Amino acid sequence: MRGTSLCSLALLLAAAVLPAAGPSPARRHEVQFRRNDYAAVPAPSRLAAAGLGKAILRVFSDDERGGGLYFPNGRFPVVRPALQDWAGAYAVGPLPLWAWMGARKFAWLADPRLLDREWDGSGFHAVPKLDLFHPGAVDLIASLFGALARQEVAGILIQDDLTLMRREGFSPWGQAAFIRASGLDADPRLMLAPGTAQQRAWEDVKVARVGEALGRIVGACRAARPGITVGLNVHYEAPLTPERARSWYAFDAGGAAAAGIDLFYLMAYHRQMRAEMRLGEGENRLYFRRMLEAALRLWGDRLVAKLQVRDWKSSEPIPLEELRAYYDLIPAGVGRVCFAAADPEDLDLISQVIERGSVTSNQ
Repeated sequence: MRGTSLCSLALLLAAAVLPAAGPSPARRHEVQFRRNDYAAVPAPSRLAAAGLGKAILRVFSDDERGGGLYFPNGRFPVVRPALQDWAGAYAVGPLPLWAWMGARKFAWLADPRLLDREWDGSGFHAVPKLDLFHPGAVDLIASLFGALARQEVAGILIQDDLTLMRREGFSPWGQAAFIRASGLDADPRLMLAPGTAQQRAWEDVKVARVGEALGRIVGACRAARPGITVGLNVHYEAPLTPERARSWYAFDAGGAAAAGIDLFYLMAYHRQMRAEMRLGEGENRLYFRRMLEAALRLWGDRLVAKLQVRDWKSSEPIPLEELRAYYDLIPAGVGRVCFAAADPEDLDLISQVIERGSVTSNQ
């Protein structure tokens, strides 16, 4: 742990033993499965027995060679119809099935006309992501989500790749959009230099474009299936440091809400946070609690707190006591918790984390 004052140290130690918030009486629990190649579909009754009220299936792969989607879509390769198999099993049960799909990052994309470009300080390089400034690419994204909404799903979760990272967006279409909006020359050095007029204008252009793409997705989903619920994965920085979310990801909470997003899935992944921010355990718990309190003020009953079930590097399940400690730090007002990204064999672990007195729902 970094050196701190005695006052700061006391605060961190207090954070490590924050009193358990406990579940809301009406808290809803759900699970997001990390894969789509399981030998058997976990039965809805098994999820219900674990205290879960919703299942979210991954329906995309960005594998460079064998990538594609897991439902008929008319545009991208179909790896296998996993969604159809799951939908059949869940159609007769009380639990809704959601689909989780990427929006622009597909490693196997090969059409250079639709690809974004990034600036690395010396030149432009294509990246395997659809260009949000290209009308054809945005049309493709909207059509894919429309096709997904026509499947037998109750809701759709948009992957966290619907962003424009700091060095992305420099396709010819992106540069042209910047020039039109700002009246300034598209000089990438100035557009990335903090505090310049170009940097501020470029950030606004990117944020607006991500919001417009979100609006297109939501509109396509609702045109295909009126009333379908749409959720969005959100990076953990957004509630406490919205300016960082704008700068790093071109994410703006107000723009996402205006686009019609129903639920905000905050990726409150405690191990990822601790590693990326280089926090001690006490610092991490304090940040986790403050982050969710801020998110609750921002999104209210539209907030879903995502709790990390497996270590991203080792893929090993996180120990029960560690999961319980972070679950107990979730403020009582947070009415929805999603366990992500899990495998079927994690259901017993998840059931031990969930308070049995809480009420699940079929939303």
